[in-house]
Amino acid sequence: MTLSSSSSFTTPRRLRSALALTGAALALFALAGCAPEGGTEPTASPTASSGATAEPTATATATAEPTATATPAPAPEGTAVDKSCDQVLTADDVYALNPNFSVDPGYAATSDTAVTATTYSGISCGWINQSSGEVIEVSLAMPNDSLANNLKDAALANGDIVPTYGTAPEVEGYFSPGTGTAQVFANGYWVAVSSPDMIEPGDAERVMSTVLANL
Repeated sequence: MTLSSSSSFTTPRRLRSALALTGAALALFALAGCAPEGGTEPTASPTASSGATAEPTATATATAEPTATATPAPAPEGTAVDKSCDQVLTADDVYALNPNFSVDPGYAATSDTAVTATTYSGISCGWINQSSGEVIEVSLAMPNDSLANNLKDAALANGDIVPTYGTAPEVEGYFSPGTGTAQVFANGYWVAVSSPDMIEPGDAERVMSTVLANL
């Protein structure tokens, strides 16, 4: 019987090839088994803050500018006069003006100027004509600048400037024909002479000049 050399040689070689393949496969499997399990390491991801903090802003605070305060004008006031009625017009003065006049024993201030003078620490005096009953009122006050300005404004509003009662600016004279009142501002005094029978500035001139001479 004749043996075939080709068949006996091929079989063992195929087995080796198969074993080699099998071994290689096992080696690959073993290597695969040694690899770490697939798990991706977590990586830190920057997280954007949804609540962004606003930068502080400077708030402008309005500062009120200091305002100049107007100094109030002094209140109208009067100083107590340093004269009495018999010094304003002495008995001799009255007799020289008109012998028929004498002190009015029942006198009370009635004219606006007389009432105002007594309101501001002044005096008011009255002389009566024994024949006609005419009363002449003479009032005297020492007003401060505020009161003097008010009185001058009123005198000008109700009458006219009279230059014959004295020399300006030392003497400022006014006459109101509606009330028969002459007024003079001189040397810090306010003098008023009033009578219904005086209808023009000259009617009060003698009395006014005599009073001014006694101040």
